[in-house]
Amino acid sequence: MLLNARSPAACVRSRPHSQVQKHSLRPVLRSKRVVAVRASQSAGVKEALGQLKQGLAGKPTIDPAYLNGAAYLKTIGFTNQAEVARVLDIAMNPNSLFLSYGDGRRTRNASARTLDVDADIRPVVEFLRNKGMGVGDVPKVISGHPPVISYSVPDRLEPFWEYLSSIGVPDVAAAVVSRPSLLGLDVNANLRKIVEYLQYTETPTEKIVEYVCKSI
Repeated sequence: MLLNARSPAACVRSRPHSQVQKHSLRPVLRSKRVVAVRASQSAGVKEALGQLKQGLAGKPTIDPAYLNGAAYLKTIGFTNQAEVARVLDIAMNPNSLFLSYGDGRRTRNASARTLDVDADIRPVVEFLRNKGMGVGDVPKVISGHPPVISYSVPDRLEPFWEYLSSIGVPDVAAAVVSRPSLLGLDVNANLRKIVEYLQYTETPTEKIVEYVCKSI
């Protein structure tokens, strides 16, 4: 029986072999990419945790800043050593092998650098507590967005809090605890532009607050 030129079977037969091959390979390639991402994340965990364990054992294979940071994070509620290693690697290593912060985003920490507990990490923790976060909230926020411990309080966090309050967010601390990735928004780099665009399009204030806290 002759196939109609417009029939699905005819379309499949007439499709170039290279197109069929590419189409059939897509699921395989996608699967390989997922495996590669997971392997990279696993490698990041093993490397960071391995270095931290060696450092805690007294072997000079790790920057003292990591050891001091780990000791401090444990005093504020962190109990999982692997999580401590992940947080510190993202916060201090510009080439961290960790691909995401827990919110699914592939984001590089532009503020990553060697951190001092007293000069860098402690001021951030105290700032978050002074803004009303509970004892258990601070570790949750840091785990949800590790770069926060590398942010400057006067240059990054204070302007962020003030700006969210100015656009009508009733409880900035609660919004951040609910969605730590909000801290990745920089007022001057992107947040202000987004809000001003929404205001320009006459988006109601309550909708803007909702977008900022839940969607952006």
